[in-house]
Amino acid sequence: MKKTVFIITQTILTIILVASIGTAALVTMDIRTGGKILPQEWFSTQEKAENKADKSEASAVENISEGSKVEQVSENKQQESSEEISKQESSKEESSKAEESSEGESSKSEESSKSDGSGLNLILEEPKDLKSNPKELTKFINDYGYDYDALGFNRLVVVDVGKDSTAKVYCYQKSSKNYWWNIVGDGKSITDKGYIGEKGADFDIKPDSKKSPLGFYALDEAFYIGEKPDSTYKMFEITNDTYWVDDTNSAFYNQKAEGTDNKDWSSAKHMIDEKNKYKYGIVIDFNTSSPDKKLANSIFMQCGNAATDGSIAVPENVMKAIIEWLDSDSNSYIFVSP
Repeated sequence: MKKTVFIITQTILTIILVASIGTAALVTMDIRTGGKILPQEWFSTQEKAENKADKSEASAVENISEGSKVEQVSENKQQESSEEISKQESSKEESSKAEESSEGESSKSEESSKSDGSGLNLILEEPKDLKSNPKELTKFINDYGYDYDALGFNRLVVVDVGKDSTAKVYCYQKSSKNYWWNIVGDGKSITDKGYIGEKGADFDIKPDSKKSPLGFYALDEAFYIGEKPDSTYKMFEITNDTYWVDDTNSAFYNQKAEGTDNKDWSSAKHMIDEKNKYKYGIVIDFNTSSPDKKLANSIFMQCGNAATDGSIAVPENVMKAIIEWLDSDSNSYIFVSP
């Protein structure tokens, strides 16, 4: 009779336990959807109870084999000791070789940096086994509603607009297999010290708005004052006769003018007077092909370390490096990303 009562009681407890586990599972699922959190002590208690017997059996087996292990350990220690001495000597030799190799590689790296006048190490040759696009570039163009098939060019400068007119600038090149690579390494910007217009960036910017234009734009001619960049990319030298017309009433509005023989403007940038800005730069094709007097003018990629009137500014060494990265075969665009 007692045995029957015990079995019935055990069965009832088992049913209660199963029901509890079912309820717990439901509550655990509720946690993922914002439900109340079930205390984890219940789960840990069950795990301990279930593992207790297994641990006891394992302990007994360990005790039986412990004696033989002690003898084996004693024999192995002597062997390990001699092996350790041999390993230490081998390690010293490998360490010495590694140091020599490291010094050689460091020396080569320094020579590479010195050979680059900009001080930047650029990946100008197509990487071997390139089979994917940079993650950050994919995010830039996808967030803007584009895909890689829409990029009908082979060089791209991305200006990632930040706060307070700051920006990070990235440079990408298209490979022969239509994959892109970052010329300074995946995930890296060529500079974190870029700047845009002091009033920010927007679409269809107006004259004197002091904003930079958002979107994709072709990179037109490069320019320089004094030292010509080492590049076959199309460029012009700024001389004492070089002007960029910003008078909306001029037939030369938002165009470069050499000399004043046909002057019809009352306002223009005498570019050589801005040597710090225009030491190196590139004309951005915003409102230049068919100038609209209702839209802004003089939008360049130029040298600078502060917010601009609407151009994109980067440090001088970076601006020079970008021009020298481009060549006569470059079909180049800039993307100003919000």
